[in-house]
Amino acid sequence: MKKQTFNLLFYICALLCMASCDTATNNSQPTPNGLTETEEDSLAPIPSASTILNASSSTTNVDATNTQPITLEIDGFIHPTEWVPGQTATITFNQFPTSATAFRQVLEKYGNKPEVAVLLQLMAFEIYNHNKEEGLSCIEMINVENNVDNVVRILKDRYNPAYGEYYTPQLVATFLKGTSPENAYKADKPFTIQVRSHKANKYQDSNTLKGVVLYLEVYSSGYDTHWRGISVVKSKGSSIYKVVNSPALYTQCQPVSFKIEEEYTDIWHQ
Repeated sequence: MKKQTFNLLFYICALLCMASCDTATNNSQPTPNGLTETEEDSLAPIPSASTILNASSSTTNVDATNTQPITLEIDGFIHPTEWVPGQTATITFNQFPTSATAFRQVLEKYGNKPEVAVLLQLMAFEIYNHNKEEGLSCIEMINVENNVDNVVRILKDRYNPAYGEYYTPQLVATFLKGTSPENAYKADKPFTIQVRSHKANKYQDSNTLKGVVLYLEVYSSGYDTHWRGISVVKSKGSSIYKVVNSPALYTQCQPVSFKIEEEYTDIWHQ
């Protein structure tokens, strides 16, 4: 009798254990990838290739190309108040800014010279070529208010591949020493531009802008008329020069010569 009672109790315990195991199994059903929900929750999700690429592009600032501070060396002098026809200044610099923050640093450090306003306008163009939002901020910094829309309206076409022959990513490169349509606008290093006071247009006082407007020119290899006009002003109370007008800097320039196989290489990667 005792043996039968023992066997009965053993059988009941076995049934209770089996029921408990079934309950645990039902609470950890396999997922489509073959893991139970508990196992799956313990693993970190594996990002897709597109997620990795997007994260990389969003966290890698274009300023990573700027390994050192941007420095300028100016040979020559453009007089800020007395017009000297053809007076020339050559600006040599180590790299282009690639963000509005880097651009502002150059502006604050060197923007009190009229010839540097010319360079800053070109730098703003190139940033706009890569990043419309950052570039717009730079254009607003270096241009008088009523000239901003004039610049942006044209640059939208110049830097839009959909506009065919009007698409000219080499625009700014044409102003750099050593470039030409025959060498795919490959610039000498360090980068150099040449600025001079206009040989015919005298400086003019402007009550509207509250300052003296300087008429300058910058050399470009991308046009039949190499010297391209630009006017700048330092308004009363301001410490920097701003661009008043510069349509000659963003008219359509010559493409890379059809006689060579080489394609244009972006300035930031030259």
